[in-house]
Amino acid sequence: MKNSQIERVNSKKEEKVALNIDFGKVYVKIRGNQIMRPIRAQMALFEKAGHLYSIKKGNYAITGAGYTHLNKVASINIVTPQKVIVDGVAQPNPHIERNKQTKAIETVNIRKIGIGFSPIGNITIIDKTLFYNVYTYFIQSIQAKMKKVEWIEGKKTDLKLYPDCAITGIADEKPEKEDASWAFFETASPLGIWVNYKDPVIIDCLEEHTQRQRFGDRIAQKIVERNILKDHPAIGITQVQPVGQEKNIKAFVTVYGYRHDFEPVNISEILEQAERSSETIETKAENIEDVQPEDEEVAIKETIQDERSTSFFDEEEKQ
Repeated sequence: MKNSQIERVNSKKEEKVALNIDFGKVYVKIRGNQIMRPIRAQMALFEKAGHLYSIKKGNYAITGAGYTHLNKVASINIVTPQKVIVDGVAQPNPHIERNKQTKAIETVNIRKIGIGFSPIGNITIIDKTLFYNVYTYFIQSIQAKMKKVEWIEGKKTDLKLYPDCAITGIADEKPEKEDASWAFFETASPLGIWVNYKDPVIIDCLEEHTQRQRFGDRIAQKIVERNILKDHPAIGITQVQPVGQEKNIKAFVTVYGYRHDFEPVNISEILEQAERSSETIETKAENIEDVQPEDEEVAIKETIQDERSTSFFDEEEKQ
């Protein structure tokens, strides 16, 4: 490592060294002439690299790709338990239900566990379970479009951004708007949503719905893994303070890491203890109840990008 990449940071209690490496600035303790284990890293996230996405004017959240980038330092191991509880019964994990005729995915029950160190070096387990209902998320995506409003000169207005995309109603009362074609989707009987499937934004929702039916298991996996990384104390952040101009946004996040010598057998032992709810390991278990439409939309996009990348490399190998 070049001397220009090393920056000494002195304090009253101890001496530290800041290592400037390709993915950020890592602070490490030194004792004598020996570099000790990393304690924290200042990581850079870039919108252009797919690390960030806008949730509303001026507010940015971290994508799954962004959390994967941060995990270079946090080193949280994400593992898949063999079983997931579905309606009180243990099922193979993930548990996928498909339409009997089309074979399209209808629901996914998935459980993931994140194993890593807290900032003070304690093993911390984040245990997440998600019930991913394709139809429910389709309805939520439409409702999110119905709620969106226009922003004028940086201020939120009451004007609907997509006023003609859908209307709440009942099945017996079809809307009579001209230049529209309507389909009804029930939400809570007798209520439902009449969608105008000629509206471009509804066409986008239908395309997303098709991707859910195809890749629901992978989308659910991305949602769970993102939730684990954002909740683990080694990272523990959802929104960031952006800097830079629009389309060239970046943000800096402090991430904690802890070098360890775990082998796969150690991870398996910790996983067994976590599944037994051992009192010797700090465990946070949760069923994911609420996934924001924007988060799910990003997970769909990332899944499609992964699929395209895989298809590209498959074609390259064939040639």
